[in-house]
Amino acid sequence: SYWNIDNIVWIKFLILVELNHKNIDEEKFKIRSYGWTELALCYNPDLHPNSASRLLHRWVVRNEKLVKTLKDAGFCERQRKLTPKQVGVIVDFLGEP
Repeated sequence: SYWNIDNIVWIKFLILVELNHKNIDEEKFKIRSYGWTELALCYNPDLHPNSASRLLHRWVVRNEKLVKTLKDAGFCERQRKLTPKQVGVIVDFLGEP
């Protein structure tokens, strides 16, 4: 019969995996210190880290107001680690990842 113990265990496993994915999806993005590439991957998790980083860079530099606000928050060119304040600025302009 279909409802043998192996199938029941497998179905329970699939339900737990699905519930776990829903919980992960529902987690709110946390404003904290991020590496540039780490933040870029939050926005583009399916991209290669280098591609995600370049894409985030393009999004930032194409928005002059965002660049100015980041600089006002202490951001320097070539900075690899973002402060929580700088991450907040990016999220304010781009939205949560």
